[in-house]
Amino acid sequence: MTDPANLEDESFNLNEIESGSSGSSLFLHDGSKVSDPSAFKVKKYDFTNPIILSDADLGRLKSKCEQFVYYLSGHLSMFLRTEFNLELDDLGADLYSAFTQSVKTPSCVTLFKVQELNGVGLLDVNAHLSATVVDRILGGRGSTNPEERGLTDIEKALVEDFNLIILEEWCKQWEPTRKLTPNIIGTETTGKFLQTSPPDAMMLILSMEASFGDVSGPLRIAVPYYTLEPVLTKLLASSDSSEQRKKTSALKWHEIYDHIPVPVSAEWDAFELSVRDLLNLEAEDVIEMNPEIISRTKIRIENRTCFIGEIGLDGECVAYQVSECISEGLKLIGKANG
Repeated sequence: MTDPANLEDESFNLNEIESGSSGSSLFLHDGSKVSDPSAFKVKKYDFTNPIILSDADLGRLKSKCEQFVYYLSGHLSMFLRTEFNLELDDLGADLYSAFTQSVKTPSCVTLFKVQELNGVGLLDVNAHLSATVVDRILGGRGSTNPEERGLTDIEKALVEDFNLIILEEWCKQWEPTRKLTPNIIGTETTGKFLQTSPPDAMMLILSMEASFGDVSGPLRIAVPYYTLEPVLTKLLASSDSSEQRKKTSALKWHEIYDHIPVPVSAEWDAFELSVRDLLNLEAEDVIEMNPEIISRTKIRIENRTCFIGEIGLDGECVAYQVSECISEGLKLIGKANG
């Protein structure tokens, strides 16, 4: 049996590793001990609330968020009548308790509800940035005292239109999957009293860096994963199907195909003969045929009729002009996919 004292010696504290303490120990999946734990970034993960999103899925969502940030920047520039720059900082997941602890005090946190979904989302805007927006709405130049402070009730009412534009644009990006309608249900100046989700709920957090005039600051949208799960499931499923269609339709021709022999034959549906007449045929007999059958000549590939057209002579060569494509032939040669 293992001595409990040894187990206690081998255990390590996550906080010690995060702070780079030399007395901590870190082990890899194969059991080998890491000599320098400070070289690794340790992140807490709650296995009871996993987010089932692969790196590829997160990549697709980031690409969609980049479009959202681009259109939002233009929309806010028109609203404020000045250039408003917005850049995507990160898209990740974290516990609700960790997110609320990261909210600065004072801050301008807007609580919003999407009518079609369950749960409450949070819009966290830097307090200095919000105060500058208020100054701009009131006709100022968009520059304020760099000292961060909470907004008054009147200022909160003025900045609500600014926040609603952000939320409406955020909902608009999901329209191909589902139409969403946001409603602002409250505001808060600190994360200490936020209780919109359980502490261990996983949140999808979109972080942006906003700037206009001489002011810049962070802007974050945090939504519980269980709130967005119905939308994300449909979105990622449609992305997978569209990518699969692109792969199947993007057929490429390879030079090795140039010399593959394919049997091709031409034939007519000329006439019908009884067995008696067929047995009575002799050499040099003449059979009358309708001249219109020349324009109904069939080209067969691998014993399948692919084209119907007219056969004739072009100098000393036999020529064939296609006038109709048969669907069975298109499937055979792959033209149905592009």
